[in-house]
Amino acid sequence: MTTAFALHRHEVPEIALGALTARVAQELVCLASLSAEVQLALSLCSFAKHTDAEAIRGLQGIDRITQSLDDLARLVHALALQVPEDLSAPSGPLLSHLRLHELLARVDPASSKPSPPAPNMEAGDILWF
Repeated sequence: MTTAFALHRHEVPEIALGALTARVAQELVCLASLSAEVQLALSLCSFAKHTDAEAIRGLQGIDRITQSLDDLARLVHALALQVPEDLSAPSGPLLSHLRLHELLARVDPASSKPSPPAPNMEAGDILWF
């Protein structure tokens, strides 16, 4: 007996969880690298001679973010290697939580855009949001 739920479930594209976790791990690696670049850029900036201790602790938080992203990337990569190839889930309920379209394109295994694009800026250009 086929139910409406079963029919609807087959209409939703499935996402391979191993491939998804591998792409999420790669995204975490890229974010850790970006965080390290921010940390380096801030270290090259000139600050007041007597920078507030609270500000210094805040800047040290960037290092914790970098280390945490790097650790999470390794964990998710190891998880991706352990996920059986045939394990999948409906893609909609998982990917619908992402708001950034470019991030969605990078982590979705059905997308052909697996890595983040390199910024197209001249040396010294700053992109302000």
